[in-house]
Amino acid sequence: MPPAILPVPLLAQPERDVPEPETEKSAVFLPLVHRAGVLFARPETTGSPEAVENPLVDSFVYTVRDGDTFSDLAIEFGRDQRTLSCVRDEEGRPVRTLVPGQSIVVPATNDLCHRVKPGETLAEIADWYGIEEETIRTSPLNSFLNEKPPRVGQYVLIPNARSRYRDPSEVNLPRPRKEGWYYGDGQFIWPVERDKLWVSQGFRHGKHMAVDLAAPEGTPVRAADTGIVLKAGWSDSGYGYRIVIDHGIDYITLYAHLSEYYVQPGDIVQKGEIIGLVGSTGNSTGPHLHFEIRDFGYLIDPLLLLPK
Repeated sequence: MPPAILPVPLLAQPERDVPEPETEKSAVFLPLVHRAGVLFARPETTGSPEAVENPLVDSFVYTVRDGDTFSDLAIEFGRDQRTLSCVRDEEGRPVRTLVPGQSIVVPATNDLCHRVKPGETLAEIADWYGIEEETIRTSPLNSFLNEKPPRVGQYVLIPNARSRYRDPSEVNLPRPRKEGWYYGDGQFIWPVERDKLWVSQGFRHGKHMAVDLAAPEGTPVRAADTGIVLKAGWSDSGYGYRIVIDHGIDYITLYAHLSEYYVQPGDIVQKGEIIGLVGSTGNSTGPHLHFEIRDFGYLIDPLLLLPK
């Protein structure tokens, strides 16, 4: 429970899905996430973070679990929802249905996924994204092309082409609605009080599609807008204890590396309500809040929406 000096949370803390205890010196293992049969681990390193294989950035192979959905995996792995349309099996074949035990290749965060429109050629698609046609055709995840022109409706992976561009013709993927008023107003507040934080890492396309808000351990974390809790608890993909909130207006927010969380899936939370505490769980080098905003499933820079 939080220290007595903090406001009493509106919701009781549920039982946690606690993984094996980790120490400051231990590696954080990510079960079922592997490349060529080798489990990913994020050991301590004094070198560049890019030197360590990281499923929150790189392409990797994932073994599907019972109950997995593409939208869940997009949230768990920090991908745009549309990027998961380019998931392939290890032979490069498109995957449309997830089957438990199946091995799938999840694209890197810097990859884009393009749905072929009527009349488009591969050369035109390549020109639009500013890359060579051969780069698209020779990507292992596009082996289904096999010297054939792309068909209308196919999803083509665009390697290393992350940009701010979003096709205006793409529509929001539907989400199930639940009873009760949980819609936000889109006027986000800072999830940590401004006088208690500093931005320790900003948004970088394809590298770190979030902001890190450094604050003392135990600092209250508040819902940035009204919404319904989709996920709360431990994440195996490096987030540690995290909360995901759907605001019902095409925005989803994620709060990661928490030391405590006070909500559970299905709870309706109000803007400004305390939902957890700043921590350093998961793949973290010190106390901070990793904060993401998705708009229509796309990860965007939270600083564009937070108050100046």
